Amino acid sequence: MDTQTSPPPAVARPLRLTAGGLLGLALVLFAYPLIRAFYNFEIDYNEGWNGYFQLRAASGLPLYSGYNSLFFNNYPPLSFYVVGAAGRLLGDPILAGRLISMAAAATIAAACAKIVGNAAGRKFEAVVAAATCLLQFTVFAPDYLGMNDPQLLGQALATLALAAHLARPPLPRRAALTALLLIASLSTKHTLVIVPLLISFDVLIHGTGKSRAAYFGTGVGLAAAALALIWSREGSAFLAQLLAPRTWEPTRAVLFTTEVLTRYQAPLAAAAIGLVAIRRRRPAGFVLAYLASAVAIGALLSAGAGTDINVFFDITIATALAAGLIATELRRRAIGACWQMAFALIVNAGALAAAPLALATMALELSGGLAMQQRLFRADLAYLRRIPGPAVCQSQLLCLRAGKPMFYDSFNANQAIRTGRLPSAMLTDMLERHAVAVIQISDRPQHPPGEPAELQALPRRFVNFGDDVFAALASSYAVDRVGISGRFYRPRAASGPIPALPLQRESHRPPGSAPTKERRS
Repeated sequence: MDTQTSPPPAVARPLRLTAGGLLGLALVLFAYPLIRAFYNFEIDYNEGWNGYFQLRAASGLPLYSGYNSLFFNNYPPLSFYVVGAAGRLLGDPILAGRLISMAAAATIAAACAKIVGNAAGRKFEAVVAAATCLLQFTVFAPDYLGMNDPQLLGQALATLALAAHLARPPLPRRAALTALLLIASLSTKHTLVIVPLLISFDVLIHGTGKSRAAYFGTGVGLAAAALALIWSREGSAFLAQLLAPRTWEPTRAVLFTTEVLTRYQAPLAAAAIGLVAIRRRRPAGFVLAYLASAVAIGALLSAGAGTDINVFFDITIATALAAGLIATELRRRAIGACWQMAFALIVNAGALAAAPLALATMALELSGGLAMQQRLFRADLAYLRRIPGPAVCQSQLLCLRAGKPMFYDSFNANQAIRTGRLPSAMLTDMLERHAVAVIQISDRPQHPPGEPAELQALPRRFVNFGDDVFAALASSYAVDRVGISGRFYRPRAASGPIPALPLQRESHRPPGSAPTKERRS
């Protein structure tokens, strides 16, 4: 930590108010996804999909084989075992995954504060780094906070590895710990490659002989052990599913990257200018490389079908680190407290501008919106439970809660069809034979009839069902229900009144209590 004397009270108080105000706003916004985590409705498509595999992991079942061939697993296994084990303790893997996601986001912010503090930052600069990180997550990506998804868990492990690597002095045991955390991160989400690559290059260039041996020896050894363990349990199915191709669209990458960078323009501009000015002071040069890599690799990954703002989360972490490091440098150069406060506000200008809308949304949701969504989701759930037979759900959480088996993974199956790994008529043939008892879809056709050719050329961010599926539904199925989860189609001969099976009694739990245990593998 910095050994300089503390600033006089007249300077310290405004600094504390600025940092405290930013952190306070971030924590208020952070409370919303934490409260939402206890409500029983789907936040994102990934939640139920992850839930199926978390239940398999908790039951000791294989994760990459042994289930319907129209369901796919293209994630590494660690998160399924972690969340699955936590789910057994809490009685619900979805709630466990959501709470782990919240804890991971808090860990990322704390790690940013630690890195800045180790770089001779005082409390003000460390708090600015943590607040910048949380503000960007809560304002720019609120749906990812408290969602049952491994992204933030993997990101937290990578950020902890970054904190261990940048701590001084570079001891061999720290290098070994860094490698351990990075292997855990990649075993959680294999696309989190930026931090491992940067740290590996940094160890090669600046590491001592002992730290290089500890880092690469531990990393290679653990990676080999992990692969051997997974292979012994899963066989070749692991790599076949993990490395399965998906469609890539350069036009999508350009449009998506431009949209994301528009949100991040204030922290990106402030961070880039400041880091270039202090790049010779460690770890500013490292963070500058991190920021540039986050933009470049995020843009590359964004071309892949199904990717979302999560591929740019490294920008949030890099700009948060930059905010703290640049504020530290302003103090070192005896630049007035007013400039430090101004910089803290400038780097958060985009998030602050969007915060009123985020606060208004939070107020509406907490004043009845969350309860309404839960009530409507339960109505869809009661409907689906009363229909026997196989179901196709775009909302995998709906099928999971209804006790439906793993049957059809709409996004990954669509990708398998588009890349030639499945017959193009796989789902439409089942629909024409009425082999599906009910199909729930929230999407609209990718190219509605009569759409101009110019619009048909535009890339769609998420495509779960091809136009042929909607054509087959129009000829063989009828809409039997419209709910919060979308439209429910049933075979024309079966649509109409559904069997009057007894409904499970809904428990009158207060909002915020744990969801009921409605799950099966």
